[in-house]
Amino acid sequence: MAQLQRYFLKNIFSSSTAFAIRIILNFFFIPYITSMFGSTRYGVWVIIFQTVSYFTLFDFGINSALTRFVSKAFAKKDFKTINKILTTANSLYFIIGTVVGISIYFLTEFYFDLLAISSPELIAEGNTALILLGVFLAFQFYMMAFGNSHGAFQRLDISKNLIAVEEIIRIGVMALLLYNGYGLVALALTIVVTTILRSSVGVIWLKKIHPEIKLSFKFDKDSARQLFGYSKISFFIALCWLILYGSDAFLLGLLSTTAAAGIYAPGAQLMLYVRNIINIIGVPLIPAISHLESQESFERIQTIYLKGIKYISFISFAIFSSMIFFAEPFVHLWLDYEFSSTSEVMVILALGTAFFLPQIIGNAILFGCEKHKVILQVVIVETVLKLFLVFYLAAPLGVVGMALANTIPQVVLYTTLYPFLISKILKISYGRILYEMLKTGSLGFITVFLFSFILSEFFIIESWTSFAWQVGLIVSITILVGYFILEKDDRTMLKDFVRK
Repeated sequence: MAQLQRYFLKNIFSSSTAFAIRIILNFFFIPYITSMFGSTRYGVWVIIFQTVSYFTLFDFGINSALTRFVSKAFAKKDFKTINKILTTANSLYFIIGTVVGISIYFLTEFYFDLLAISSPELIAEGNTALILLGVFLAFQFYMMAFGNSHGAFQRLDISKNLIAVEEIIRIGVMALLLYNGYGLVALALTIVVTTILRSSVGVIWLKKIHPEIKLSFKFDKDSARQLFGYSKISFFIALCWLILYGSDAFLLGLLSTTAAAGIYAPGAQLMLYVRNIINIIGVPLIPAISHLESQESFERIQTIYLKGIKYISFISFAIFSSMIFFAEPFVHLWLDYEFSSTSEVMVILALGTAFFLPQIIGNAILFGCEKHKVILQVVIVETVLKLFLVFYLAAPLGVVGMALANTIPQVVLYTTLYPFLISKILKISYGRILYEMLKTGSLGFITVFLFSFILSEFFIIESWTSFAWQVGLIVSITILVGYFILEKDDRTMLKDFVRK
């Protein structure tokens, strides 16, 4: 148990570091690329990326199944089973990658005719960039089984370190290319090359730390049946999540303009980063829960869930409160004037995020215990509600309407249906779940709101310096209050980890 805890903390630390690097890099890169491209061309770039993301559905949930079954076998050091699972997945991914690459190539024949783009040159540039990103995604599938499965071996730190290095190199090269006048095609080619290098190093690294692993395409029917038995639910969850979090720019491009998609994207991207911050805990938690579930430590799983929603509710509502005061000056300092509506998007999305984030811990537990059918039931309802609202709100209200279409279903479902269903699985009362979420969430909101309001009454944010010291002060106060929310054993564990 102590070793599992060490791995878990190490994975969280490495994930946090890698993610911090990504946020810092994109903090400088997003305003740079938007200023170089403008809202229309940047909107095309965002739409291309969201289009490619739809093809990640061809994973069919196999990656989450890999994490589940490899981590379970790794807990018993059963490398015979691990090799059967990995080599079977490798065979499947080779077929998937090839199909994806060919499909994206043929998609370019008609895709950009669907969008309101008047420039033939921009259409041609977008087509070539989309083909290159198809190559990028195909190669990701080819290397998925061995190059991106470190987390199943409790070594998510390896994947995150490689991604951090890739991010530094990729954004550095892309910034240089933009400075020298290159466009979408050069950026797409950069992504292809850096992905190939990172994935190749990942395979070598995994083989080095676990020489028992055999790199091959050997197909095992029983392993394939096991993978698809788990992954069929994960596939539909991924489909719904893609519609929920990866389709907004595309829908705005259809219902409004590519410029609206470009204006919406930066704010939505920041909220996605907030979600990914919590996933720093959620992703490594899945194999850890699988480990605990195989040892029948059910009470420990219950404790993890209750602590998770308690701590993360404090953070998520504090973030929402901060957006009310800091989103507008942040966007004013960060982006050009034409992106001013981005601040409204951030505030609205932050409200929905406040209710959704605590349940990322619940998602990790349900995936780890193979009870993820509950997640599917909730996200199907959320997806239907969102699409219904999109077609009623996005056209008349633009980016604000799209943000509302995302937020309303989250507020409703993550205070009703989701906590009710998970309470049945974990045998915790629905009332207790809501109480833990709203109690600490209210404390986080009030703490930030109170001090932010006081600062806004006496100081005006006119520069990055004034923004930085005010946000820094709010963050420091929030961390101090949050420390005393931690239970005694968690404070002790945090002290020990910081010392080491």
